[in-house]
Amino acid sequence: MKTYKKYFIISAICLISCVSCDYLDVVPDNVATIDYAFRNRAVCEKYLFTCYSYLPQHGDVANDPAMSGGDETWKTLRNNFAVQEIAYGKQSLTNPILNFWNGENGGKNLWQGIRDCNIFLENVDKVHDLPDYEKTRWVAEVKFLKAYYHFYLFRMYGPIPIVDVNTPIGASPDEVTPYRDPVDAVVKYIADLLDEAAEALPLEREIIEGIEAGRINNLIAKSMRAKVLVYAASKLFNGNTDYAKMINGRGVQLFPQEYDPEKWKLAADACLEAIEMCHAQNKRLYDLVDPQLGLVNDTFKIQTTYREAICDRWNCELIWGSVNYDCKALSYRAQAKIMQLVAENSLVYSEWSPTMKLVEKYYSNHGVPIDEDKEWISEGWYANRYKVRPEPSSGAEKYIVKEGQKTAYMHYNREVRFYASIGFDRGIYFGNSYTQFPENVKHLETRAGEYNGTYNVLAGHHPTTGYNSKKVHSYKNAVVYQSNNSTTEFYPFPIIRLADLYLLYAEALNEYSGPSDEIFKYIDAVRARVQLEGVRESWAKYSNNPQKPNDKDNLRDIIHQERTIELAMEGERFWDILRWKKISELNEDPMGWNMLGETEEDFYKVVPVAQKSIDEFTVKNYFWPIKESELVRNKKLLQNYGW
Repeated sequence: MKTYKKYFIISAICLISCVSCDYLDVVPDNVATIDYAFRNRAVCEKYLFTCYSYLPQHGDVANDPAMSGGDETWKTLRNNFAVQEIAYGKQSLTNPILNFWNGENGGKNLWQGIRDCNIFLENVDKVHDLPDYEKTRWVAEVKFLKAYYHFYLFRMYGPIPIVDVNTPIGASPDEVTPYRDPVDAVVKYIADLLDEAAEALPLEREIIEGIEAGRINNLIAKSMRAKVLVYAASKLFNGNTDYAKMINGRGVQLFPQEYDPEKWKLAADACLEAIEMCHAQNKRLYDLVDPQLGLVNDTFKIQTTYREAICDRWNCELIWGSVNYDCKALSYRAQAKIMQLVAENSLVYSEWSPTMKLVEKYYSNHGVPIDEDKEWISEGWYANRYKVRPEPSSGAEKYIVKEGQKTAYMHYNREVRFYASIGFDRGIYFGNSYTQFPENVKHLETRAGEYNGTYNVLAGHHPTTGYNSKKVHSYKNAVVYQSNNSTTEFYPFPIIRLADLYLLYAEALNEYSGPSDEIFKYIDAVRARVQLEGVRESWAKYSNNPQKPNDKDNLRDIIHQERTIELAMEGERFWDILRWKKISELNEDPMGWNMLGETEEDFYKVVPVAQKSIDEFTVKNYFWPIKESELVRNKKLLQNYGW
């Protein structure tokens, strides 16, 4: 890891000296400097890592739009992240938030990244001491990066210009101001380039973890190709008539107006190919029990195993993990801002809290939605879910709620992923060296004035919604504060893991041909890890709509909810909402418990924790605006609809 970080520091210097920062300025401005950068293997390798340095900060709750820009979580107003302005509906035309087109307001200039990738590909043959086998690999890595940067821009801005080669010196102004290319052309370009890269990339086992962790292998390329094709088949890009007027200056329709179901077949085939390659290289759903857990109760073992699917470094489920920015930034933002624990007084606080909406998405202990569970309905648990259960925790409940304490009905009889992911009032917190039950396992107290509630409100360190996140937070000494000292548990944040790929495959198959045994095979595998029965079995036994999985439209809803639960707080739901064309869901105000309530009666009231912008999310919000000044600079560009 230290070696990898060193390369990025060096490559940042190389980046400054070798390239210009102008938007879509693909003309090399200093040929002598470029030649110097490719004079031998050592400096060429620095340039390779310059190409890597543009990777977005996946998992950073301050700079990843998918972590704080949607409806899964909410952050305190104090020291608010700019990215949360997206969630408020305050995206700007004149100064876009997380502007990856220009590299402003927390975004990296991905056009500059593409330009550097092209410079590398155009000049790597000049390196006299670079072995052929190594050159082949480096070229494939850079092709992947170029494809991925195109995809990231495509996902944010829709149809974009394809920049396959840099414009030569002496090009006319007309040649350096490209048009936006249509969706299908962009997708084909990205998918083909990923395929081309995969052919020459090494297997995962050929990556040396100590010095090459995070570098691209063929599983990453094939899995990303599958994800790209799922996006292309989704409603946002497949037959989207909302953007019928998006026609570029050459008269080309940018969004295909006819829905093509065959795109789902193409996506399903790509997902299966990637899955089979993963299996061939020993990838599997994470099911390891950490030896450190020893004789810990099975309840905690199952919960922790699910958490460790994300936090156990380079584990058997991880396909691509992010290490592209400073490890401290990941530990601080993606863990410290999520949940912190002070050992001396049990203080746990969170600036980045799950919303009530996310909490209600998790299934019952029967593996069906809580508003469908027959027992939840007949026993009155659903109708009374916001009320405090009069009976205190007892018996086996002591593993989820502090024994003798009371909490809301909604916190009982939920699935494993709920207890593994969500910290709630009077709920047990397992981790941070507190792994001996019941001697020193902690519980949360999140009401007004309590250590896990508004005790630290002046510093902004409190859970806005009354909930804390356990997920995306390692149980092993991650951000433990003892006498002003802290330790962190670094892990590569998952960009793609196998469960994601399984659910994408199930979604693609269902959209193409409806329910089938193959679909349930992969959904049920994800559910089995957390000891849930299969979809058909669960709905038949426990749901008031037992035939729901047998209908294509209803199964779509099940798959969408399964993705929301399994991949919660991992940066997937935000992009899923957009590609599914469910933007209206972002209009709902974030809800939580009344954090000013000191008593049970006052705390357990569902209230809005923030009010969104008066401007509703509409069709225009599916894509980022292109900064106004860029439309002046390149008059061929077409602004995104509604902006």
